[in-house]
Amino acid sequence: MKKLWIALAVIISGLCWYFSFDLSGDYGYLLWFAPIPVLLVSFYTSAKQTFVIAGTAYLIGRLSWLSYLLTVLPVVMAIVFTILFPLIFASIAVLTRKIVVVKQSKWSVFAFPVLWSLFEFILCKFSADGTAGSIAYSESNLLPLIQVASLTGILGITFLVTLFPSAVAVAIYCRHNKKFLLPSVISFLLILISILYGVVRMNSTPPGQTTMTAGLAVVDEKFHSETNNPKPGDEIHVADLYAEEISKLARQGAQVIVLPEKMVNITATVGFPVKSIIANAATNNHVIIVAGYTEFTNDSIKQNMALVVSKGNLLADYQKVNLFEGEAMNGFVPGNKTATFSLNNIPSGVAICKDLDYQDFIRTYTAGKIQVLFVPAWDFITDGWLHSRMAILRGVENGLTIIRTARQGQLTISDYRGKVLYEASCTNNKAVSLIATVSLQPIQTFYSRFGDWFGYINTIAAIYFLFLLIRKQKQNLSV
Repeated sequence: MKKLWIALAVIISGLCWYFSFDLSGDYGYLLWFAPIPVLLVSFYTSAKQTFVIAGTAYLIGRLSWLSYLLTVLPVVMAIVFTILFPLIFASIAVLTRKIVVVKQSKWSVFAFPVLWSLFEFILCKFSADGTAGSIAYSESNLLPLIQVASLTGILGITFLVTLFPSAVAVAIYCRHNKKFLLPSVISFLLILISILYGVVRMNSTPPGQTTMTAGLAVVDEKFHSETNNPKPGDEIHVADLYAEEISKLARQGAQVIVLPEKMVNITATVGFPVKSIIANAATNNHVIIVAGYTEFTNDSIKQNMALVVSKGNLLADYQKVNLFEGEAMNGFVPGNKTATFSLNNIPSGVAICKDLDYQDFIRTYTAGKIQVLFVPAWDFITDGWLHSRMAILRGVENGLTIIRTARQGQLTISDYRGKVLYEASCTNNKAVSLIATVSLQPIQTFYSRFGDWFGYINTIAAIYFLFLLIRKQKQNLSV
């Protein structure tokens, strides 16, 4: 019978993780329940058994990403990433078991969320991919929940979504021990208060709103190219196609038009005519253009750039700071500065695609008190929803409207609460455009002011739990 319960726990938890990690975000709610069976079983099994059970269940869940990872990483790296997270989760499950079962601290209900949040805090700080591994993004559709990111960053979402299953599992295991009652009640109150805060924030209207009409456009993917030998005629043709889209959107009332990352390749030969086409489109149509392009410095060095041009004036020419691994391997060099500017008296900024994966980097933009961030991007089709939501959550953290145009991904306009106001998709590689009028607000969040305070609190709490374990082991050895 015990083996049957273990098998059921592995299957149920594994399947819940598998679907909650889905790149569509449709099943993020399952993440709240996924750890419960595994945690419960761990309290009744040995540490070695817990490691195997937890690791196996989480591995089933991570298989949801394997096909996607194989499209963006070498096979060996994809396998390593698939296996690494289950091993880390298994280790956290073992530590949680020891804190709950061996130490029996009344605050052990917080062990699992604290340890997992600590792992993500370290991951976000030191991973080459920034916050990309966080489970928080799976909850992006739960708008009242994700408002906590304005206080804590996305780590608060991770904490809440792991606190609930921990509270349920510990409450069931310790149901006859009254000392666990108060911490369990506090846990559920924290979740409830966080969601109520989110509801209030979702329904509040800050003063000082201004409006902007934005147009977003991507031409058919067959016209784009990523090559080390761009042909001048092809690049001029792409620029002309985008000029046509700019004119169409301008006639519909667009004031600012955002085009995707690497929409055109610019060399010394073709640089002037291509940039002239874009600049003339801005001047002739009385619009501001944000456009991503690849600039060839020479045969071996390239730059991923985004220019912002208005009426013949260059407002910004930003060089992407946080490169994708493939770009670094292909001769791209990173920039080292942010780009902020005034757009019709609205404090604004521009960043490119993967830049939005990094919390600390985007927080630096808030020093200029910007209200809107324009993002040329390029996704990998299957991760269109996920990568757009990663950018959107930077908006929640920092109180920003995010206007993002992605090749082979999503075109999104989201407000400072992470609500997707308008969205279109070009994951089918076909041309698409979007135009909408949005309200902008000068918002400064607690997170944008104080940064990773919540991560440091989790670090202190994790040290406390580990100290309790070490002291308990020493006491056992001395007996």
